[in-house]
Order: sequence, then structure tokens, then C-alpha cells
Amino acid sequence: MLDANELKTTAKRDLHLPSRSLAMAVAHEWNAQERDILPQTMPVTQLVFTGLDNFADVLDEIRDETAHYGETDLLCYRVTEPRALAAIQDEQWQPLLDWGAKQLDAPLTVTRGIMAVTQPRQSVAALRRPLARLGVLHITALRTLVGATGSLVLALAVYFGRLSPKQAVELATVEECFQIETWGSDEELEASLMGKLEDAEAAGVILSSLSRSD
Repeated sequence: MLDANELKTTAKRDLHLPSRSLAMAVAHEWNAQERDILPQTMPVTQLVFTGLDNFADVLDEIRDETAHYGETDLLCYRVTEPRALAAIQDEQWQPLLDWGAKQLDAPLTVTRGIMAVTQPRQSVAALRRPLARLGVLHITALRTLVGATGSLVLALAVYFGRLSPKQAVELATVEECFQIETWGSDEELEASLMGKLEDAEAAGVILSSLSRSD
């Protein structure tokens, strides 16, 4: 409720949420508002509204769009130079691909450079499989994580509890962080990293709230 009225989404739909934990997360953002409502300070609310207003009626299309990232997963595309960055990618990314191969039955092929590599059909299908049973808010959160990281494997690792949202973004942005460490501060790049982290954290709140049995 917003004062005496039922809260509406941006598209004027009644806001019905599947768990008390998620409702409390949304309520917390609204209670933090003062005289003016600032949507940019309510990332969880905005994601919920996006899912209910924009994705609910085209859920299969959003599933397909999200699943396609498995064909070009960030973790499969590594640099050759500089060698220090290549070593970081190998050390930090390979354990997640190994996890995906073992836990999701989805071994993926790694390449160097930007030339596209075709992934095994069975692996792409295996990465898609968890999405088929999820509702609109789960898919909204996963799609947001994929957008923030460029990796369906990382997004699923957050969903299954293998990574936190922050860890997923840190893994996805090792190249950007390497550039900052090598060349110094870059305000635009740092702002982009912060935006990705905020998106991922909001998605993580939704996933953790929906996983609770309240």
C-alpha cells in the first residue's frame, strides 16, 4: 500500500509480489523517499516494475534473449595480450566454466581474441534449461545480471548461490579493472562499473527475496 491506496506499477498495474521479503525490499525503498520520488534511488522497485510491465506478456521472448548469451558468453573470450591480463582471465574465469560444465552439464569452448566460436548445442541447451521453469521476476533478475556481466554462466552462478552479485561483476570486469590499475583512474569507466554493480545488486535482492519461503 502507498498511503491508503494500493501501489501501482508504472503501467498502472496492481503491484502483487510473490514473497514478503521482496515486498519489504520494495517498501524499504519507498520509505526512504522524502518529498520527491526519485526512481533512480529505487533500483529494486524499478526492476520489479520493468518485469511486470514489460516482460510478463513476452516472457518466452525474454527467456530466449537471455539464453542467447550462452552462445557468446564473456568467459569464453579471452585476450592474448597483455599476458598479465590473459593470466588473470584464465585464473579467475576458468573455475566458473568448470563449475558450469560440472553442475549445469554445459562445457563451453574457450577462444582467444574476438573471433566467434560456436558452442556445443547440448551445452547451450543445458544453460537454457534452468530458465524454462522460472517466473517473470526471476527472469528479470537474471536478464539484468546477464546485462551487467555479459555472461549467462555468471548470472546462473549467482542464481544457484555459487557467486554473490558483487563477485559476478568483479569477475566480468577484470579487464576494466586492469586498465584502471595500469593507466590510472577513469571517471567514465568507473561510473560504468558502479552502474553495473548497482544493477547486479538489485537483481540479487530480487533473487534472494524470491528464494525465501515467506
